Amino acid sequence: MAGYLVKADSEGQPGPDTYNRTLSQGANLFARALHPHGGVLMFRAFVYNDNMNESDWKADRAKAAVEYFKDLDGQFDENVVVQIKYGPIDFQVREPTSPLFANLYQTNTAIELEVSQEYLGQQCHLVYLPPLWKTVLDFDLRVDHKPSMVRDIISGQRFNRTLGGWAAVVNVGTNRTWLGSHLAMSNLYAYGRLAWSPTDDSEQILKDWTRLTFGQNHHVIDTIADMSMASWPAYENYTGNLGIQTLTDILYTHYGPNPATQDNNGWGQWTRADHNSVGMDRTISNGTGYTGQYPEEVARLYESLETTPDDLVLWFHHVPWTHRLHSGLTVIQHFYNAHYAGSEAAHGFIKQWESLKGLIDRERYEAMRSRLVYQAGHSIVWRDAINNFYYNMTGIPDVVGRVGHHPWRIEAESMRLEGYQTYTVSPFEAASNTTAIITTSNSTTGTARTTIKAPSGVYDIGVNYYDLYGGQSKWTLSVGDKLVGQWLGDMEHQSLGHTPSIYLDGHSATRITFHGVVVRQGDQLKIVGEANGVEPAPVDYVVLLPPGVVD
Repeated sequence: MAGYLVKADSEGQPGPDTYNRTLSQGANLFARALHPHGGVLMFRAFVYNDNMNESDWKADRAKAAVEYFKDLDGQFDENVVVQIKYGPIDFQVREPTSPLFANLYQTNTAIELEVSQEYLGQQCHLVYLPPLWKTVLDFDLRVDHKPSMVRDIISGQRFNRTLGGWAAVVNVGTNRTWLGSHLAMSNLYAYGRLAWSPTDDSEQILKDWTRLTFGQNHHVIDTIADMSMASWPAYENYTGNLGIQTLTDILYTHYGPNPATQDNNGWGQWTRADHNSVGMDRTISNGTGYTGQYPEEVARLYESLETTPDDLVLWFHHVPWTHRLHSGLTVIQHFYNAHYAGSEAAHGFIKQWESLKGLIDRERYEAMRSRLVYQAGHSIVWRDAINNFYYNMTGIPDVVGRVGHHPWRIEAESMRLEGYQTYTVSPFEAASNTTAIITTSNSTTGTARTTIKAPSGVYDIGVNYYDLYGGQSKWTLSVGDKLVGQWLGDMEHQSLGHTPSIYLDGHSATRITFHGVVVRQGDQLKIVGEANGVEPAPVDYVVLLPPGVVD
């Protein structure tokens, strides 16, 4: 063992401040005990007030790291390394570089990355992370107007420090894949590679890993590289873009969509979204002053709305929904477009992976295909939840006419129900048309019927339903007099592995799709759901998808 990692005074937990001591005094207490043994003390900079007042326009959790640590520069012993998260909040889908890297001249620092995808799909969504990490590692903070790449600061090179380092939050477990997904291990491999050689190219690292993991076939290597390199932009698109953060449920599982949880609490991950405008004003001139924590050149870049890049505009500025980005789109239209584009990209991953059938052993092929199918379905949940939430908030329609219009869907509550009843889902955006159906008790069977009005043809039929923790409902789907398929709500016992939910919400919402179903106009479509445990066989909607349609 090389030393210890300490988390203190963070998220309401005790630390040096509890005993009227500074953070540096607390770190040095451990460091001095380790020093005779050559030990290193890693001290996390993840310290902030978790009970902030949102009504205070100047309050800003993002400022915490610099506020707590800057004045302690030079007071940490030489065998202490301050471990700094890549961004100032908490492993979001995109954050600016933490300004603390530019404020510790006389202190050893390390960067903290996340392999475990806590906010980024929890390995159930393919998200290759090095391109995200590179936005920070390669960022030039221009300290004292000199080249100051983050990678050179944490190595000790830029400020001539004795130590530097890398750290990653990793959830290696007993799963045979280590991380729960056959493609997620690329992130752990890439973390190790970058820690030794941070200038390495993300895609080349990925191809090296793929070659070591799946063999020498060029089509396999190129396909996995194409999918993986597109995965972070896709996830950013269908979750939270323009720097608004990952719009997940920060109060519950950190997994599915729930944008309302970002605001109206003390955690400080605010979006400050209302009917007219959105975003955190972090400027010196009118906001929290966060931009002033950066060196002059970087501060000037982010202080100006005109020079702030679109992908971080809502991180640094509070703007009207109708504000036009450098792209020419309004903020709200960018939201709509990005969420549709991200979901379409996730659906494309399935076909790319299917092109590898026979080139990868059956076990890994099938396991990864099931995850990609799940991700495609959950990307629709994300897409609709975020778009519906902000459409409801702003009243501004999608100029393309997609948001709120789903001509191929059959809402479950519109069907003829026996043993089923309607249920208003919360948060409202986690259900199509805000409503689902559940069985009238947790020990009965429900039936939902409808007459198909769509033209006769061959369709993919998707059923959006909810798979809750604590029950294993059974469903069957039939069209006309033919059984199309049946399935079990046992996601918590399968190998997906994300944090489960006991509610009908964006975490438990999912989809199953049956391909190539022959449908005649006038056929009866029937779903039979058998409740089990706390899971009342919930159904949101059915969708008949013509070839090439994603909805």
